[in-house]
Amino acid sequence: MTHSRRSGLAALLLAGVATLMGAPAQADKAHPTIGFTVYNMTSFIAWGKQGAEAVAKAGNATLLWQSAKDDVNTQISQIQQFINQKVDAIVIVPVNSSTLGPQIDQAVKAGIPVFATNASISGPAAKQLVAYLGPDDVAAGEQEAQAVVDALKGKGNVVVLQGPIGQSGATDRTTGVQNILAKNTGIKVLAMQTANWDRTQGYKLMQDWLSRYGQDINGVISENDDMAIGAVQALKEKGMNGKIPVSGVDGIKDGLRALRSGDMVQTNLQNGALELGEAMQVAIDYLNGKKPPALMMLKMPGITKASVDKYYDQLFDHSDKFIEGLPELVKQNLASGDYANQ
Repeated sequence: MTHSRRSGLAALLLAGVATLMGAPAQADKAHPTIGFTVYNMTSFIAWGKQGAEAVAKAGNATLLWQSAKDDVNTQISQIQQFINQKVDAIVIVPVNSSTLGPQIDQAVKAGIPVFATNASISGPAAKQLVAYLGPDDVAAGEQEAQAVVDALKGKGNVVVLQGPIGQSGATDRTTGVQNILAKNTGIKVLAMQTANWDRTQGYKLMQDWLSRYGQDINGVISENDDMAIGAVQALKEKGMNGKIPVSGVDGIKDGLRALRSGDMVQTNLQNGALELGEAMQVAIDYLNGKKPPALMMLKMPGITKASVDKYYDQLFDHSDKFIEGLPELVKQNLASGDYANQ
């Protein structure tokens, strides 16, 4: 498997920066306040928020949650607000991986430790993070592309729905997709374009591609489930759903339903509640003197129609039970290093 080339992470590992930064002197270790800014409230992030809230409650932490609505300047302002509020720690799911350097630097100079999750920080700012916890997106891209290639038996035309340009998750999933396509010369890419993780944009882009390429489209590789569901809706309007393979990433509720119905052939489970909950716990632990690894990667399990019922039951039929047990699961995973275990 191709190793992830997530921007800035190698530098982060080499830096060992966690040893250089202490918790802020005024941190209330027993009742910390943690600022958490995310790129937008996608289905994945909304589920992730439930996990962060559960872990915060169990850890007696106050969670200050902000969504940047895919606007870099908004996220910059949110981080500045957290600094002004003198929060004890900041966790970031960045809109763009390379634009937050000055704000991270300012937070660190103010004695506020900064963590990233889900999408990495690139460039010199990566060295100022205490830790990054997130998915192996290259591997996810490889898994979803391979699923479509296998369904097409190595021959056909595909379209690729990408995530936001400049965001590490999209960059790395595209790398994974391209790794697989480069090995399968019988697959031709008709179009590759961003739909920004958004279901409506995925729907509109798929409509455009169907108008342009029609029956020449044999498969759809979508870098997240929301865009995949949008594409499936466009296919339904043409009576093509279930007739061509569609793959995705994240394992959101509608994605798993699409697997059950046959509208999708595969997704990769990135459990937002688990991932963002773990990021919250890492911040709480650090404030209490426990240094985390600089890099914590989740290996996403692939899900097909054959295995979907297990995950659907756990995450959606009994989601309240999952969230109730999440704080303890998070602690177990962080201790074992098997961050995707559930």
